[in-house]
Amino acid sequence: MDYGNIDLKWQNMLKGIKAQADFVRYSPPKIYQSIKEKVQLERLPERIFLSGCGDSWYCGMATRFAFEAWTGIPTEGIQALEFSRYLVNYAPENSLLLAVSNSGRVSRTLESVVQAKKRGMYTIAATTNFEEGISQEADCVIELGYSEMSFAPGTSSYMASLIVQYCLAIYLAELAGKFDEEQVQAKLGEISALGDSIEQSIEENLPILEALAKETKLSDKVIFIGGGPNYGTAFFSMAKMIESTRTGAVGQELEEWAHEQYFITDENTLTFVIAPPGASINRAREQMYAIKEMSSKCVAICSIDDLETSNDADIVAPIMGDFDELLSPIVYCVPGEIFAFHVAVENDLKMLGFDNPKVKEVNFKQIFGSEVER
Repeated sequence: MDYGNIDLKWQNMLKGIKAQADFVRYSPPKIYQSIKEKVQLERLPERIFLSGCGDSWYCGMATRFAFEAWTGIPTEGIQALEFSRYLVNYAPENSLLLAVSNSGRVSRTLESVVQAKKRGMYTIAATTNFEEGISQEADCVIELGYSEMSFAPGTSSYMASLIVQYCLAIYLAELAGKFDEEQVQAKLGEISALGDSIEQSIEENLPILEALAKETKLSDKVIFIGGGPNYGTAFFSMAKMIESTRTGAVGQELEEWAHEQYFITDENTLTFVIAPPGASINRAREQMYAIKEMSSKCVAICSIDDLETSNDADIVAPIMGDFDELLSPIVYCVPGEIFAFHVAVENDLKMLGFDNPKVKEVNFKQIFGSEVER
């Protein structure tokens, strides 16, 4: 594909996808140091909540197990409304809320900070907007700090949110006495090393998923399934398809697929199984068997070295490198981004339907103009 001849918005999306590699290589030590300088806790939190909407919620779903494993503190990645209107009322006052909003203006995420502070919690905002909104309400503000800020389906913004959350987990693990300085630096290095895996995975997947996009009809059902840390990756991949192609893609938890989407799986379905080495790999393979039995095309997003999983798939979206399952969302999000990009380009689509002014007007009113309960 000649990427120089495609619409500027899609060029920007591809730039954002590729920019993730260098962001992961170089940003973790800087983000960690910023967190260490800015977060002022008098005591360790009793619970941790990771709140947001859309991609900013999915990154909390993806990182919550890293917080639990490294800090020993119960952690929940929760949608902003569910937190601000419900859970905040029952959460321990000595809790910590990390609320993520790229724009800083998402009403429900702003509301989650307001309500958490009323409850007595320590609040951290991760954003690019230091002038208004969430940054004016939180106790502490961490800059997401990615460079690809052009208007396109979010990829760099999601990666920045992931890295901020992993770095906060490392910092809290240090405060809790779970990590010493050597372990902190080792974990930061482990994350930075994934930049190479991202870059290599992008190059491997671009031609594979371009070919798949050419075979995919906009009327096909596209489903992404993943478990554990990659439950969030399944939702994020769904979001990129909806934003890029305006199709009814679905994200589902690995086990729940067998209870729901299985019954609509047929020859007009394309099912992506996010299957990193780890606790759920055997269940992923079982689901792949059922997917193929229902005549659905099965795409395994799996390690390039995982021959058993690869052999069970119709198509393999290979992931390069060997790393901890807790960190796998950093790399396993790449195929969903690339597939959404290729489907949009192949069908000459306008992202989000914002070529229709009413769609944009109503959407912005719903997200940014909703009343914030104080």
